[in-house]
Amino acid sequence: MKRKKTFGQIIITAMFIWSALLCHFEASALKEEGNISNAILYWFFGFTALMGSMRFKIAEFIYWVIEYKNKIKK
Repeated sequence: MKRKKTFGQIIITAMFIWSALLCHFEASALKEEGNISNAILYWFFGFTALMGSMRFKIAEFIYWVIEYKNKIKK
């Protein structure tokens, strides 16, 4: 399943990546200050932002797994 990438999708993907970078830098600063629990929380937020930026690739993978399972059953 191919999706046509629109300008809005590209902008949102870039903003997810930007958000992940900001979360990483904030987490690094918090770690240096000794606030490990908040740093881990920010790294988790950065990870989820990266997953959001890869949402179309994740969907393609899930569709591939479903197709593969359907081919095995036949």
